[in-house]
Amino acid sequence: AVVSTRVREAVVSTQSTGEKYSKAKTVNQILRHVGELLDYEDGKMLEELYKKTAWYFDKKYASSGGSHEMFKEAAQKPEVLDELEIDEHTKDVLLKNIKRRLTPQAVKVRADVEVLCYAYEGIDAVKNALRAGLALATEEVPLKINLIAPPIYVISVTLFNEEKGVEAVRAAMDAIKTAIEGSKGTFNIKLEPKVVTEREDQKLQEEMEQRERDMQEKDGDDDSEDEESEEDDEEESDENEE
Repeated sequence: AVVSTRVREAVVSTQSTGEKYSKAKTVNQILRHVGELLDYEDGKMLEELYKKTAWYFDKKYASSGGSHEMFKEAAQKPEVLDELEIDEHTKDVLLKNIKRRLTPQAVKVRADVEVLCYAYEGIDAVKNALRAGLALATEEVPLKINLIAPPIYVISVTLFNEEKGVEAVRAAMDAIKTAIEGSKGTFNIKLEPKVVTEREDQKLQEEMEQRERDMQEKDGDDDSEDEESEEDDEEESDENEE
């Protein structure tokens, strides 16, 4: 599609760096793609789309983020687009592209902590401390605590909002720290709360699965040793009877 001079100027005049430029670029890409899908034959048609959508929102909601924030909101609340003077087909195409580009992606926040207690309560104190952290989990904030290898535990949560995810993990860490130190145990941070990539998450899963296999093998070895010990005892008993 041919882009009109005004549309070109609207793109060029945006800041070349920073968040403002990035948001303006995203809005521009969405509208350009809509124009292509609707087979706009000249720049005037695309300019008209800008007037009725992005520029309209930029003018009306300049103080609250303009077109980018309104498009972002529309991804969750399509009725936001109802005030635009565009036909239903154009609105449908626009909404599909907005959702494709601006639907928030869930992120996983993780922290690794060391929880120890050599006092009388020992393992019970550790369990109670972990329960204190897990008690902060809700349906909206599904916190999880998993064992990597004693005494290292991973606290994680998957949310659409990274900031809230970090806050939730930190709150769980604080609860665990308070509980374990109250039982004369120790608490150390091994990995500060951070967003983990899919590859890092996969590595964690593999570590936990390997630990599970190691534990099963150890249990199997212990059972074998117990059986051998019982057999030896039986043989000694038989020899004594003789």
